[in-house]
Amino acid sequence: MSVISLILFIFLLRWVCCKENQTINKFDYCKHPDCSMKNQHTLCAANNKESSRLYASGMTTWMRYQVLLLHNRHRDNIAMGLEAGQPPATNMRKMYWDYELEEMAEVWARQCQKRHDECRNTIRFNALQNMDVRPVVPRVTEAQLLADTVGAWFSGSRSLPPENVWSFKLSNCSGPGGCNAHWYTAAAWASTWRLGCSQALCTVRKPSCVLFRKKRRTRRFDNNIESEEIKPSSTTTTTENILRRTRYMTPPKSSRFEDFATTVRDDDAESPLYRGVLNNISRRRRRDLKIVAFTFCNYGPAGNIEGFPIYEAGATCGNCPQGTHCRDRTHRALCSVVNDPDGQHGG
Repeated sequence: MSVISLILFIFLLRWVCCKENQTINKFDYCKHPDCSMKNQHTLCAANNKESSRLYASGMTTWMRYQVLLLHNRHRDNIAMGLEAGQPPATNMRKMYWDYELEEMAEVWARQCQKRHDECRNTIRFNALQNMDVRPVVPRVTEAQLLADTVGAWFSGSRSLPPENVWSFKLSNCSGPGGCNAHWYTAAAWASTWRLGCSQALCTVRKPSCVLFRKKRRTRRFDNNIESEEIKPSSTTTTTENILRRTRYMTPPKSSRFEDFATTVRDDDAESPLYRGVLNNISRRRRRDLKIVAFTFCNYGPAGNIEGFPIYEAGATCGNCPQGTHCRDRTHRALCSVVNDPDGQHGG
């Protein structure tokens, strides 16, 4: 091939790539063909919107790595037959991060709603979603929060009859086990290999009757019982530690605390609330905050298809899909793609 031909080929290749990128970037989610109504897709209906209760949201590189690692560890255990009551898998794929799925999860998490969105499919594949909502309790760490969240989804294997592995059956979420089995199968579906998650920290409208309820104790004085009210313990340290540790990437778009000064003070320079322009929230205001973590994970290509197997039961790595092999050094029972971008596969 001559030099001129090579230059023309490179130019043509770049032009095609640019046109493809422009097509992807210009895709109008408000007209997504998979949505039953116009403007229903999450990246249309919820884009540039957020709850007034949003405190902070987003994923750091460490959080992405941790969530992905937790999912692949659980899938690795399933493939090796270490999941109690479930057979081993021959075709369990290794998961990889997907930024489009993360963007959808991020947009939805910022709404601080305890429900699933209505339409989240990509042009490439359909997507399923798992949701977890739990209060940020004293002394919890971000690592524990993520581990408990993903662990809760995979614990649904306990309510899944083993025969459903060969033929998935939709169940009533109001029945025994609730939606736990569906959350488990969404995360454990063998052919699902793309994952994107996000987490939002939101304030609660009022103290929870379970974790933040006021306790009462009695003291006895000369045969008279006096009732003394004890205020709930503060979660300030926990919340600030989580925010400082993870350094959330996407703060609320508008300030929630316009009534406080915005001048950066020396003692607040390291505040977890600092986002370029510091909102100097009073210590009393921080102390009164009650925080709930909303975590959403999107999976694709989506599983939970009635009548289809969750995975192929049999010898571990016995039937990896075309283009994959079991050579990952960290997750040895998972089918990783050839030329694994994680660089953990063997030669």
